Amino acid sequence: MADLSLAPPTKDDLRRDALRWASEVQSLSIDNAEGCVQASYLLRSIKGVRADIQRWFAPHVEAAMETKRRAETARKQLVDEQERMEAPLVNAEGVVKRALLTWERAEEDRRRAEEARLQAEAQRLAEEQTIAAAAELETAAHATGDAEMLAEAAAILEQPIEAPAVVVRSTVPKVQGISYRDNWTVHPDINVRALAAAVANGTAPSTFLLPNMTAIRQWAKATQGGQTVPGIKVVNDRQIAARG
Repeated sequence: MADLSLAPPTKDDLRRDALRWASEVQSLSIDNAEGCVQASYLLRSIKGVRADIQRWFAPHVEAAMETKRRAETARKQLVDEQERMEAPLVNAEGVVKRALLTWERAEEDRRRAEEARLQAEAQRLAEEQTIAAAAELETAAHATGDAEMLAEAAAILEQPIEAPAVVVRSTVPKVQGISYRDNWTVHPDINVRALAAAVANGTAPSTFLLPNMTAIRQWAKATQGGQTVPGIKVVNDRQIAARG
């Protein structure tokens, strides 16, 4: 007859053990060395139950992980096949987009140049007309001896001459389903020292700088508080380990 006492614990057994040992710490109080020893044994017992739980779940977790790995492999194969099929189209799309953007930029440059030319011409005409009107008024003032008319001619010449704004419409055709939009971004080459200085003097927000926590933690572990760096506070997060 099999010795039932050696049978592995069931999940219900482990659940009951977890609750029982968890309840043991509700009134935990360490007042002396003996209490420290008892609490240490309690910690070992808790770790032991955790190890039992982990051993029970390990094959189930591994089976679930294997199912996930197989599903991920199948998904990756499908994605790879999709990307291979789309690859020539992605390249073709890039060629067409670059050609369209090049033409659109060239058209915009031409539009702005023409707009500037027409604006300059309008300004020239406005100035000529204003000067001619002032000259005509001044001539009439001298002929009639009208001082007010002469003052009015002088006032006309003193006023700034501004021609109406000239707008040249874009020649880029509107095609349904196609749109152009600005996409402002930042060049990947960033002068970190200059940026840090800007943050320090307040001309750039502090959110523009993110600390490299991996490098900082490695430095803290290596120096063990023996060095200081402005802005960084090194702490010893002392921990305790236990074996079940």
